[in-house]
Amino acid sequence: MSVEDTSASTGIIHGWGCTPTGDPPPAAVSSTETNASKCVPTVLLRGWRRTALYAIIVFLMILVFLNIALTLWIIGTLKLSTKGIGPIKIMNNGIQFEGQAWMADQLIASTISSQTSQPITLHSYRNFSVLVSDPKHMEFAKLVIRRDSIECNGRNFDVRDGRGNSIFYASRDEVRVFADSLAVNGEGGITVPSAVQAPLVRAPPGSDLQLESLTRQLYLKAPQLIKFDSRAGSIDITSHSDVKLNSVVGAIKIDAANIIISNMTIGTVTKKQEGKAQKNIWAKKVYQLCACDSGKLFLAAPDALCESPDEELCR
Repeated sequence: MSVEDTSASTGIIHGWGCTPTGDPPPAAVSSTETNASKCVPTVLLRGWRRTALYAIIVFLMILVFLNIALTLWIIGTLKLSTKGIGPIKIMNNGIQFEGQAWMADQLIASTISSQTSQPITLHSYRNFSVLVSDPKHMEFAKLVIRRDSIECNGRNFDVRDGRGNSIFYASRDEVRVFADSLAVNGEGGITVPSAVQAPLVRAPPGSDLQLESLTRQLYLKAPQLIKFDSRAGSIDITSHSDVKLNSVVGAIKIDAANIIISNMTIGTVTKKQEGKAQKNIWAKKVYQLCACDSGKLFLAAPDALCESPDEELCR
């Protein structure tokens, strides 16, 4: 009995191979082919076309896996998130860095601040520069920190404390120090080539105040009054040559309970005055103060005239 008779008697349609039709198989197809080859289209079984199609599919699958792996690696390396890239977080008022940030060229910002209770460190291998300029790149102020120096360029330099009060101010015209005292520690002290203007010059407690000019003169000049006040000691003025007190309009007043002028020259007593001096032997230690035409002072006997035969005395 044939297949066709069996189909007709049972009423079941048996297809050829994988086809649901009842048509007999073509004569060119061999009955020795496997069931797997019957399910594959004929186009895929024809030489180089089949190989090329398989190769393209495999290549595309490799590209897809490589792209997925590369994307995951980039996300993991840069630490990409919805808030930013790794240590860089985009905030409402700016950008927040966590850790260290390396700037290859320039950093332009309106405000640089650290996190709460965290310090901020700016490190440079050569120098560090802060520049304030206008849109036309005209410099207004500049701060340069080098390895061995600090340079500040601007109209003025102002240092303030935590409360906003001025401590130090410097400009082209003047330099001001807003402090109770200015202390300079060192053997050399302060060297001023021009002039010093100060309402008060005071030494620290337990130290002496010394105004000294090593090679030239020392001037103390005031439009109204110069006052030397020593409340617990004495005032010594020592000079290698002359000490001059000059008053143009007024007078020179010395107000003290005791005025002592030591090491003054005593004038020689003439022969006419020698007899009178012998009578007053008890008064040898009492002299009268005499002045020459040149203004030089000398001592003479109390009962003698203010004259001396020594001509070199009044020179």
